[in-house]
Amino acid sequence: MICPFCEKNLLYRERPNRTCSGCKRRFALDPKTNSLRMSDLRIRRLLQKRTDGGRLKISVKQLGAAALPRTVPGKSRSPVVEALGCLWVPLLTGIVVLIIGLNAEDAGGFAIFGGILVLIFIIGMFAAAMSGRRQRTTDPLSGFHSLLVNDWTAVYGSLPPGVVDDFPLGRVYVPEGARIALLCPDRGIAAFLVANEMADRYGVAVATEIDRLPEEMPVVVLHDVSAPGCRLVIRTREALPGRTVIDAGLPPRAVMATPGAPARRGAKPAADFIQWLGESGTLTKAELDWLAKGWTVSLVAVRPAKLLAAVTKTVERAAATTRTDPERRKAEAVGFFTWPDEAGR
Repeated sequence: MICPFCEKNLLYRERPNRTCSGCKRRFALDPKTNSLRMSDLRIRRLLQKRTDGGRLKISVKQLGAAALPRTVPGKSRSPVVEALGCLWVPLLTGIVVLIIGLNAEDAGGFAIFGGILVLIFIIGMFAAAMSGRRQRTTDPLSGFHSLLVNDWTAVYGSLPPGVVDDFPLGRVYVPEGARIALLCPDRGIAAFLVANEMADRYGVAVATEIDRLPEEMPVVVLHDVSAPGCRLVIRTREALPGRTVIDAGLPPRAVMATPGAPARRGAKPAADFIQWLGESGTLTKAELDWLAKGWTVSLVAVRPAKLLAAVTKTVERAAATTRTDPERRKAEAVGFFTWPDEAGR
């Protein structure tokens, strides 16, 4: 790796305890010791891109999402499938040897050897299945937050310039003259919107929980493309009867099989959950099938500049819903997000 201070190219043995053997200065991240292979210089490069050259502030989670490798919808292979590709040779060999051993005289050794190969296959498949289960239930960004909040701040004294931490639990941000409420359960995105003064500029009260929303204001719901995200809009309308509730999240159809959409496959929702979503009448069968496979697109994966522009547009339209009923119905029916093209526009 390159030292972030003196720019010397360092071998692993030349940077013990994350300290450059040339300039003797300690750096925060060593790509050999973290799963995302992050370094101080890579953090700075990602920041330059994601903050639009320093124009925006972003959250730790948004920066972490930029570091994750992308998964293409429909082309992801499960650990079990990958294990099958690696273990079919011992399986086939084991079956052949086992059959020979069982049908030949004095070939007990063949039978035992074949049985061992088959057992190796079974153990390998079981281990792959358990690994896949762990991957689906583990937040891929959980380690990145620790890298920045602990390792980076220990060396530099604070988060990188332009990076803000998550919105505090239970907090509601209510700027002077607030007239619209925004519900966003992702605390990283809530912090991003407040840090970039969108809430102050348009009089938007920001909350991460339904029961913390200010009363009487129209509500904009910002959520991930996921089964829980789609449920949030339905639950909000049930909890706030008579209130204008605008779905500002990406609809699944906006990202399904879309090149460049950073979809990830996690745990599959329960069948009765998907059925309940279908009964709401807000999703097509194709969207329900996509969600049932566990596909999601997180808000933190959307380019910050694109996200801020889309939320701003949504808030401007939400303000119009307070004036006329036809406008209100139109705003509630239209999704305000469109996925950026390959050029990022």
